[in-house]
Amino acid sequence: MKARQLPLAVQLPAAADFATFVPGPNAEALAAVARLAETAAGALCLHGPRGSGRTHLLQAAVRDVHRRGGQAMYLALPEWRDPGLLEGLEVLDLVALDGMDRHAGDPRWEEALFDLFNRLREGGRALVFALDRPPAEAGFRLPDLTSRLGWGPVYALRPLRGPALVEALQRHARLRGLELPADVATYLLRRERRDLAHLVALLDRLDRAALAARRRLTIPFVREVLGGEA
Repeated sequence: MKARQLPLAVQLPAAADFATFVPGPNAEALAAVARLAETAAGALCLHGPRGSGRTHLLQAAVRDVHRRGGQAMYLALPEWRDPGLLEGLEVLDLVALDGMDRHAGDPRWEEALFDLFNRLREGGRALVFALDRPPAEAGFRLPDLTSRLGWGPVYALRPLRGPALVEALQRHARLRGLELPADVATYLLRRERRDLAHLVALLDRLDRAALAARRRLTIPFVREVLGGEA
C-alpha cells in the first residue's frame, strides 16, 4: 500500500505541542516521548485515564517529527472499524496510536496490530501508543501481541491537579488569545468536572462568548455564560 493510500493525517490542534504540555506528575513521560520523537526509533506505551495527557503527548510527538521534516501520523483507533488502515504505516518515521485497547479481543485487530509492531521494529521506525489500562490489563488475547506491548518502556500518566491544572488551562487560554486570571480558572475547577478535555471545550465556548460580547473573562461573566451558581 502506497503512502498516498494511508488515512489522511488528522489536523492537529494548536495545543498539540510539547511546549504547551504542563507535566505536573508526568515529567518523566514527557521527556521520554520527546526523546522518542527526536530519535524516531523504538516504542513507548502510555496509559492512564481520560484527561491525563495521553492524546496531547501522542499528537505532540507527531508534530515534533513533522517539524524536523519527518513523516508521522496520529490515529485515534476507536474511530476506525477496519484494521486495514494499519497497512503501509511502516513507511512513516513515527506512528502514534491512541485508544489501542478499544480493539482488544478482536482477532482481526490484534493480528493487524501485531503485524504493524513487527514491521515498524524491522524498519527501525518509532511507535508510541496509548491505553486506558496497563498493558497486562488491557484485555489483548493474542500472546504474541501481548509480548510486543512490552517492546519499550511503559509510563503511567496521572491527571493534573490543583496549580498544575490551573497552569494548563491558562496555557490553553493564551493559545486562544484569552487572558484567564487565576481566580477565574479556579472558579471553573470548582464548578466543573476536572477533566482537561472538558475544560478546554469550555474555554472555546467562553472564547466565542467573550468575543461576541467584547468582554474579558471574569467570574461574573463566566457565570453568566455557563449559567447557575457555584
